Amino acid sequence: MEPVNLQTIGLMGGMSSAATAEYYEIINQKVKEAKGGHNIAEIIICSVNFAQIEYYIRTNAWDDAAIYLVDKAKRLEAAGVSCIFLGTNTMHRVREEIKAAIKIPFIDIFETVSAEIKQHEKTKVGLLGTYPVMSDEFFIRAYNDCGIEVITPQEKDKKEIDRIIFEELTHHQIKARAKEFYINCIRELAENGAEGVILGCTEIKLLVNQDDIPEVPLYDTLELHCAKAARICTGEEQLM
Repeated sequence: MEPVNLQTIGLMGGMSSAATAEYYEIINQKVKEAKGGHNIAEIIICSVNFAQIEYYIRTNAWDDAAIYLVDKAKRLEAAGVSCIFLGTNTMHRVREEIKAAIKIPFIDIFETVSAEIKQHEKTKVGLLGTYPVMSDEFFIRAYNDCGIEVITPQEKDKKEIDRIIFEELTHHQIKARAKEFYINCIRELAENGAEGVILGCTEIKLLVNQDDIPEVPLYDTLELHCAKAARICTGEEQLM
């Protein structure tokens, strides 16, 4: 087979290692499906210390988070990647600081997911994720700016959703009780008018997928982000 020219993409990972492993596996799988043979993606990963990330989230230290992640983005840019993916929903809270610090494209997870939702002609969806993603006005506004209205679970459910992410999923612990709880939350969002539900944390796909609840369309942020990464890597989608 003739050699294939691929774009080298950058991934800021480690938020958590479970999600980063999924990014690597899914992007490679999609590139292989597109190009065949032994082709896999050309990726440079800059993996961060998740303990740092958890601290920033728990203390709302977003300025410190921006400084930390901007440094990693600059390292990827210096390494010669064509664009940068940030493998987490929550840390998109500092996306503008990252964009301002680099000259290469930053592939925004909100824009990627919103485009898919609009392609399905839906405008109102539920949102699951870490507590900040479900509660901070920044994340609600990010989707609103893309033309998507989001609704979130009730307060007590938000806290349990967040607990499962940090205490179980980021440690690769997949429990049946947690899965049942998430599915019930999705059903409740649909009953409250959601036309679909965003899995707005890159670890959630480890627990729930579309086969578990076929009656409610799920928009898996990790899967959609990876699909875009593979299209850019193979040249199917051009960088602006």
